[in-house]
Amino acid sequence: MQNPGYTFVSLSTAKEGKLDDLVRIASHPSESMEGSVKGMVARQVSVDRERNTVVVWATFDNKESLYDWLETEEGKQNHGDPEEMESIIETFEMYDLTPMSQNI
Repeated sequence: MQNPGYTFVSLSTAKEGKLDDLVRIASHPSESMEGSVKGMVARQVSVDRERNTVVVWATFDNKESLYDWLETEEGKQNHGDPEEMESIIETFEMYDLTPMSQNI
C-alpha cells in the first residue's frame, strides 16, 4: 500500500429536492479516478441526509498525483457538466489536507 500524503475533501449541500442528484454527481469523479490515478490510496463519498450534505474524500500518495491527473484529457472530462452542477449544488467547500494521523 502507498503512504497517504494528501487528502482532498469536499462538502456540498444540495438545492431542495436534489440530494440524490448531488450524490450521483459527487461520486463520479473519484469513481472514475479509481484505477486511473496511480497514487490514489482510498476514497469515500458519504451523505448526511439530515444536513442535506455530501462529503467526498480521496486520499493520495501526494497532491501531484491528483492535480497532474486533473490536467490530463481524462481528468478534465470527468468533473461533470457545469450547468448540471449549478442546478444541483447549493454550497460547495473544498479542502487540501495533509494527513497527520491515519489508519487506512
